[in-house]
Amino acid sequence: MKKFIAVAIAALFVGVVSYRACTTIRAKKEVLSRKVPEKIVPVRVVQPRLREIVEKVRASGSLQARADVLLVPKVGGKIIRNLVQMGSPVRKGDIVSVINRDEVGYDFKPYEVRSEGKGIVARVLLNPGASVGPATPIMAIVDVDTVKAVMAVDELKIRFFRVGLSVQLKVAAYPDEAFTARVTAISPVANPLTRAIDVEITVPNPGSRLKPGMYAEMEMVQNRHSGLALPIAAVIDRGGQKFVFRVAAGRARMVPVATGAINGDEIEIVSGLQGDETVVATGADRLENGDRLNIQAR
Repeated sequence: MKKFIAVAIAALFVGVVSYRACTTIRAKKEVLSRKVPEKIVPVRVVQPRLREIVEKVRASGSLQARADVLLVPKVGGKIIRNLVQMGSPVRKGDIVSVINRDEVGYDFKPYEVRSEGKGIVARVLLNPGASVGPATPIMAIVDVDTVKAVMAVDELKIRFFRVGLSVQLKVAAYPDEAFTARVTAISPVANPLTRAIDVEITVPNPGSRLKPGMYAEMEMVQNRHSGLALPIAAVIDRGGQKFVFRVAAGRARMVPVATGAINGDEIEIVSGLQGDETVVATGADRLENGDRLNIQAR
């Protein structure tokens, strides 16, 4: 009797396992047989346009005063008074500070500190009552009628520069304005670490609008030519290779391209397209080769 019960239980167990296995296999077959909806990506398209391509050389640096002088008295003593303040214009020879030479046993006339050049007081370093010596700077005078900047230019682009060349200068303080500057010096050596060459540019500064220390960007037109251009968003970089998606029979076809200069929100297409293709402009970053497209109206 016990043997019969054991056999019955074993048979029941095998039956349950077999049933579950069959159910699982049947469910998998049903899932595999179901038709998966095809991926359809909404996009907007554009055709490459023939444009004037302007290639530019860009570099950046900080503005500097044409001259920056620290005034140092030739005698020791205490400052009686300063005759100028930060922002005061001075000429060469103007008295800017007076020092009392308080040496014991001697009666000296007050010593007058005179400006050694024309400019504007950038900083007053010491106030009346401060003790000074013959090596103590008391104020800084800067000449900002003209300002300059030293830009690090890539060695591959230095051939386009020469002394006297006109370039454009932009600063964040005046985002919609470009200042005309000129190349005034080119370093005879390259930085061995960055492979860049220092180029000094100088720009007139009427009204002292440009301030030493401002961050500035330089632009110089390298050349102009005609070429095909697409919106930057149309070009996808994957694994270091650039692609666009051409529309073919309602599907996306990946086309490798070579790119050139960037002009505003467009990029030059040097090779890979003929100019008569329809290319995905918006939504390209969501595409894979062969995806079906739902082309949206502009």
